Amino acid sequence: MDVEDLIYACRAPDDEMLDEILEKCPGELNRRDENGNSGLHMASANGYTHIVQKILPHLSPETVNAQNSSGNTAMHWAALNGHADICKLVLEAGGDLHLKNNHDKSAIYEADVRNQQKVMELFLDYEIAKSNENEETEPNEQESF
Repeated sequence: MDVEDLIYACRAPDDEMLDEILEKCPGELNRRDENGNSGLHMASANGYTHIVQKILPHLSPETVNAQNSSGNTAMHWAALNGHADICKLVLEAGGDLHLKNNHDKSAIYEADVRNQQKVMELFLDYEIAKSNENEETEPNEQESF
């Protein structure tokens, strides 16, 4: 198996080939093609939620946020194509929606300019939850010493 097989299995999708890769050499899922695309990029761009669910547990954190030669992450591709379910999975796996591509655009920007409302709602809810989480963990500044 080589990286082209992985890319094909995630882009087509070819569940049988992907299952074989997962069984025989799951580390291959972290490889990228000559353009810097991973299997996660391909499955995310094409909206293959079941493929993303299958491969995410096997990916390193670096691969989840890997940028291709244009600087796009899997999150960029899922966001600009309106795949909110995939954006949610990638966020849960440590995806960074603030990374910028070579054109200085984040996944948030890509979703916004393409009017991907469900993705924007997901990102907003995520940011609100993260903000609330940070507020709960910060010490109360009004407490007496």
